[in-house]
Amino acid sequence: MSGQRNAPGAVRRRAEHLFPRKPADALRTGRTGQWQRQRVRRTAAGPVISRHVQHAAGRRQLRSGRMPKRIYAPLRPRPCRAVPRDLMTAHIKNNIYANSKDRNFMGNSTPHSLHSDAICIGFGPAGIALACAVEDAREASDPLGALSIRYLEAAPDTQWHRELLLAGTDINHHVFRDLVTPRNPRSRFSFAMYLKDQGRMFDFGLLGRPASRHEWSDYLGWVSLQVDGHTRFDTPVTEIDPVIRNGRVHEVRVRTPQDSFTTRNLVLSSGSAPRMPQMFEALLGPTLFHTSQFLTRLQAFGKQLPKRWLVLGSGQSASESVLELVSRDPAIEVHSVHRSAGFKLTQLGQFPNRVFAPDHVDYFHSLNPAARQRFLDWSRSTNYAGIDPDESQKLFSLIYEDSIAGRTRLHTYAYSVISAIEHSADGYRIELTDTFSQRTRMLEVDAVVLGTGYQQYLIPPLLSGLQPWLAADVDGGLLIDRDYQVATQGACDVNIWVNGLSERSHGISDSQSFSLMALRAERIANALERAVEPVIDAPLLAQWT
Repeated sequence: MSGQRNAPGAVRRRAEHLFPRKPADALRTGRTGQWQRQRVRRTAAGPVISRHVQHAAGRRQLRSGRMPKRIYAPLRPRPCRAVPRDLMTAHIKNNIYANSKDRNFMGNSTPHSLHSDAICIGFGPAGIALACAVEDAREASDPLGALSIRYLEAAPDTQWHRELLLAGTDINHHVFRDLVTPRNPRSRFSFAMYLKDQGRMFDFGLLGRPASRHEWSDYLGWVSLQVDGHTRFDTPVTEIDPVIRNGRVHEVRVRTPQDSFTTRNLVLSSGSAPRMPQMFEALLGPTLFHTSQFLTRLQAFGKQLPKRWLVLGSGQSASESVLELVSRDPAIEVHSVHRSAGFKLTQLGQFPNRVFAPDHVDYFHSLNPAARQRFLDWSRSTNYAGIDPDESQKLFSLIYEDSIAGRTRLHTYAYSVISAIEHSADGYRIELTDTFSQRTRMLEVDAVVLGTGYQQYLIPPLLSGLQPWLAADVDGGLLIDRDYQVATQGACDVNIWVNGLSERSHGISDSQSFSLMALRAERIANALERAVEPVIDAPLLAQWT
């Protein structure tokens, strides 16, 4: 095929007329009508069909630093073999931007199609970070931005920590560790851009404390509205099935209560699951619940809040639950149960917290499974079962001030476990056992809050239908490479990535932490671009004879 550079000047000018560039501002605002009408043109030489790869004028490099790939039509002056009319129609119908009944990437309404280049399950912080990486690629005219990616979210919106969105709570990471800054400090989706847009840049600089949890949640919502072209909320995924053709898993079918969708590229951003100790499972309900349901359960009581509470756990969610309960009603008493000495501070030292740096992820991933587990056990104090200094101060001050007033609203039980629990007429009868002395005591409470944290499954339940094609490690869990891609086995053509579900393979930073979320999104986005590259590298060109 002759290249355009070798064609005569007049022919090059004709090619530029046939393949106009789409302006970058049209990419963002959806002004695509005239450009799309020019995609299929009939000339004296016959019909020419092309798929446009977005490279904005004046931009010479992709996000990754590679030179953009140029696609030229063959311009040898020979008769053209006619392209059937139905092929032209099919090409327009299968435009890579027009594959959703939701708003597409350009903001336009499009016919309903159930297939996408990729599907991301979950549109919490990890899913939004991935959407930001794709949107930044689109604005930089990177081919990654041309992919159709659908996001399915079970929640009604992107509210962050909705069940613990309490007054006086703040984030426990630096604001630079937002959705995009470690990946691209110039991105318009940074927390700094949010502050600028909201008119709070200078006031935040004078604040002298971390961003509040309410403000961080608002930041996530602000970003989600700008990248929400292909997102469905209130859409829980119920099942993922293999679609087998000619004996191979050709793609997967993602089922929801309303629809089903197919794709060959799946990103799982569904987050960790609440850890429920088995002894409580049969008793779960309105008066015994996990902190992941905290505010919903409290609101259901209305003004008739129970007066006797037990809170199990020593982490941030448990401490916040205790403080919230005693602030709601001065008549409330809380029994706080700890396996350890009580609430302890999270490891805040600079050197231990380097485990959240990118080079530590490389190091951790290079270790064997046994060494990884030892590393995880050592690093847990940087992220788990610890509270912030201000929370510790509030809790201890509560106990101290109550002793002055001659009352006790917070009872703490150190080195203790719940050895038995039963439902009673007035609530629950609970037996506590001291782990050292083995002495027991009985408590009667009206309600129980489980601050027992979260867990990542060896095999996420949503992937159970694909388990025969998933390679397993020595513990029976997923094998995950450095780019967060799940290893498959046998006749499987589907690509799967986990976005925030790979603590066992990538370390403590891959838990519920913002620390490396932006860089993880970049890794997955680049791997996704490579996986779908044939779509970009093989456009429909005219058939010349």
